Amino acid sequence: MSRYDDNTGLWGCGLIILLVIGALVFGVVKLSTDRVETITVKDKERVCSGASSCQYLVWDTDGEVYENADTILAGKFDSSTLYGALEEGHTYRVKVNGWRIPLFSWYPNILSIESEITK
Repeated sequence: MSRYDDNTGLWGCGLIILLVIGALVFGVVKLSTDRVETITVKDKERVCSGASSCQYLVWDTDGEVYENADTILAGKFDSSTLYGALEEGHTYRVKVNGWRIPLFSWYPNILSIESEITK
């Protein structure tokens, strides 16, 4: 048997290429869901599932849940600052992207606060 009969290297490369393409397609599709929504913050909380795995969650008065996370693809690196700016009982126009997918515990991500709405 020659060294050319072993195709495991090709399968490994093919799998890596498929994973990279899948990640890029997912990122492009997720970024294409950008929209502006009006939310009134009912509650917000930092939820941790381990010593280093935490996320900021925001609930609105309509029962929707949003995540506030840094994301490289959207160029967002200020989730802590944005989380601190959101106040319970206040209404905001926020730019979000993504969907709520309960199976994976995914939430729409708040990318920015467009404005605060005063009543």
